[in-house]
Amino acid sequence: MLKENLSLSCIYESPIIIAPTAFHRLAHIDGEVATARGATEAKCIYTYNWVYSTMPEEKVLQTTGNIQALSYLTFILFMILGPKFFHIYLTAPIDILEKIVPQVDKKGYRAIVVTCDDPTTRVRDHILPLFLEASEYIDPTIFQTVETANINMNDLCSEPTLTKMAITWTNLERLRKLTRLPIICKGILSPVDAEIAIKYGANGIIVSNHGSRLIDTTVPAIECLKDIINV
Repeated sequence: MLKENLSLSCIYESPIIIAPTAFHRLAHIDGEVATARGATEAKCIYTYNWVYSTMPEEKVLQTTGNIQALSYLTFILFMILGPKFFHIYLTAPIDILEKIVPQVDKKGYRAIVVTCDDPTTRVRDHILPLFLEASEYIDPTIFQTVETANINMNDLCSEPTLTKMAITWTNLERLRKLTRLPIICKGILSPVDAEIAIKYGANGIIVSNHGSRLIDTTVPAIECLKDIINV
């Protein structure tokens, strides 16, 4: 959901946004490059997870997809308009934000997506046993392909981590001062939070529960949409 006065300087033929998921090389050797290629061919938005990507940013940004899958004019128009969003966590240390965020618009991204619902207390009584059962069938060598490309994995495991620090709305206000790009808050489930997010600088809202694989008891995002849509 975007504010009415927001212009992303883009024309999108599909309302589908590829979420900023992590470690794509677990699924395909080309990782995030393959995902971006598929998004381009499908003419939908790809959101690059800078922290947990297994492929370097420059390779993903150079992705053009299969030109034979689109008419030449449509392909050129779509690439000029820019189908990629940049994702970062609000809990990222200020030195990382100050280094990378001011450069995002220069790289051709059309918006910045920020995760607002992490950290949370995980309730996984139902899903965790399924993960453990599935892990018995995973080749352990596959995890050798999931090193993060933009930040040292050891830094992610140190304290305070990118995903365990407390979040306040001042984090969003701080991010707003670092960029002129539209900021889209991901993880909003209530109209109250939607209004506050806009107050602190958000230009758009992604109604999301961060995936029920993480929180068994979360409310379905579609049930929250009707209350947020008119904010």
